[in-house]
Amino acid sequence: MEIRGASALVTGAGRGIGRAIALALAREGALVTLVARSRGELESLAAEITAAGGRALVFPADLRQGDTAQAAVAAAVRAHGRLAILVNNAGVGGSAPLAETSDEHWDRILETNLSAVFRLTRAALPQLTNGGGHVFMISSLAGRNPIPNLAAYCASKAALDQLAACLMLEVRHAGVKVTTLAPGSVDTAFAGLPRGGDAGWMLKPQDIAEAVVGLLRVREGAHLSRIELRPAQPKTRA
Repeated sequence: MEIRGASALVTGAGRGIGRAIALALAREGALVTLVARSRGELESLAAEITAAGGRALVFPADLRQGDTAQAAVAAAVRAHGRLAILVNNAGVGGSAPLAETSDEHWDRILETNLSAVFRLTRAALPQLTNGGGHVFMISSLAGRNPIPNLAAYCASKAALDQLAACLMLEVRHAGVKVTTLAPGSVDTAFAGLPRGGDAGWMLKPQDIAEAVVGLLRVREGAHLSRIELRPAQPKTRA
């Protein structure tokens, strides 16, 4: 894909992995729509992108709400033209034994990590299939590796993996690639995931961002549908 000039929408763009991906795409010349709940974080990121000569649209929103998915896609198209790149990165975690997991805890994680992704991707598909595009699902090794006290999070990522795999088979003949990126331990402030005091061994958000850019450069005839990323010398099993 020609990244320069392509319209890209990144969720969870205010911090961590989403922020790193948005910056990397903007550096390559993509026109980026930034989606997250915190306007302040998005405006700071947009200012950084603009100062470096890029273009970014700020769209603060909670994608769990109503028709927000349709509105986000429409805003991206108005600002930057046909949507060609969708990065489903927004996610939440939370630690609790299953016996102590409340309905609210369960619903918050499944709504954010799965249902909101479904709605946004569905809203974006008419754009993506009208000329080709690339969908990135930022999942986790937790989708295939059970972790005690993270049942809701692991279940959400396992379901996301299946959603992505089904979608890939449905849209690849329309020129749309779907890639699941499943990192292990990443040095972010992401709530609910175990980490030690020394984070030097962990993956960095930039590692995932570089993977996204690299996958966009893969020739059209090749489709890498799932990539697992791990620390080279982990202090945990991830």
